[in-house]
Amino acid sequence: MHNKCKLLLLGLIAILPISEIFSQTRTFSPFSRYGIGEINNKGFGRNTGMGGTGIGLRSPYHLNSLNPASYTSIDTLSFYFESGISGFSQNIKSMGNSNSFSEVDFDYFAFGFPVSKRIFASFGIKPASNAGYSFNKLTGEGAGAILDKAMGVGNITNLYAGIGYKINSNLSTGMHISYWFGNINHTSFTEFVNDADAFKYGLKHEIRLNDAFLDFGIQYTNISRKNDRYTIGFTFSPKSSVKGESSVLRARGYNYDEDGELFLPNDTISFSGKKWDNNTFEMPLGFGIGASYVFDNKLTLAADYSSRLWGDAKFPDGKTETTNANYYNVGAEWIPNERAGTKYLHRIRYRAGLHYAQDYIKLNGYQVRDFGMSFGLGLPLKRSNTSINLVFDFGTKGTSEANQLKESYRRITFNFTMHEYWFIKRKFD
Repeated sequence: MHNKCKLLLLGLIAILPISEIFSQTRTFSPFSRYGIGEINNKGFGRNTGMGGTGIGLRSPYHLNSLNPASYTSIDTLSFYFESGISGFSQNIKSMGNSNSFSEVDFDYFAFGFPVSKRIFASFGIKPASNAGYSFNKLTGEGAGAILDKAMGVGNITNLYAGIGYKINSNLSTGMHISYWFGNINHTSFTEFVNDADAFKYGLKHEIRLNDAFLDFGIQYTNISRKNDRYTIGFTFSPKSSVKGESSVLRARGYNYDEDGELFLPNDTISFSGKKWDNNTFEMPLGFGIGASYVFDNKLTLAADYSSRLWGDAKFPDGKTETTNANYYNVGAEWIPNERAGTKYLHRIRYRAGLHYAQDYIKLNGYQVRDFGMSFGLGLPLKRSNTSINLVFDFGTKGTSEANQLKESYRRITFNFTMHEYWFIKRKFD
């Protein structure tokens, strides 16, 4: 009973500050200026440590939100709680100049539990996309010098519920329903820096999104020989229109009000707003395939490929050039001996992986690309299945165009996985 109270307390702690957690700045990347910001395709702690793999992964110790069919692998007697916090730093380089940024924020939390011997459920909340950038550009000299400023901030949050169904001992299927909500603001200013009497001009473009989406998954797993098994997984997300609205405000003034309506006071030049119809914005069709192989219950190798057909989807921002996104992930996990009694180092799970992405944004005709690697540790607590997971993730992001923006990033993620036996009938409590 004491452990149950602790779990409930942790859940309440996670739920109470939702509004604060998901209003934080989660990126300082200039690439989040385009589209709906940086889209989050990441899973949880174990997935990130293994290079972002998960479509073909199964585990009785961790939740895996990258394929809802994987929920059937969790223990039928247990209740799961996962939460993560991360610290990151980014270095932006352009035309010989560089800036560095850093931040610490909460990532997500999720619950998982069995409904019956064949049905398993999970629900949670995590970021769907983020925008966070600020940069200036000075052109001209003397009285004609012009300063252009651009900044953006906002988050789209994903509140999801998932269900997995075990068709038989080898085949499982699953489904997520995800509700995306939030807003992103893109703001720009222009001023004549050497003319105190001249108006400053500003533009604020706000995107507000709220809609539900479905995605589906399937996994087939089998034993190839004693203590060896393989899993093949598929995911699919149908193309669908998105409910939301957008507005564009153009104004002029003398005193900035960057967090409000551009200026104080505000001399509005024009304002337009509209609710999206079925032809305004579409979530693109997406699909993925992944596989994993477990050797002797010690070494796990995994690989994923997934794609989102953004090039075929309608987009609300006519200035953003989108293209089909492709994601490649490989990873491994090694546990020397999970049953080792006194040798703690033998029970640690050692993880590593690589990821490469061709993102959905094009700049000057060049597709944005992201390459990185990760290393992780799964640290069990005492003799339980509860664990602390650490991930070190770093990489670079940019295009192949000469003298274009380049971003290098480093991220440390702290993930906590609580695994409690809740569904055992005990004689004493």
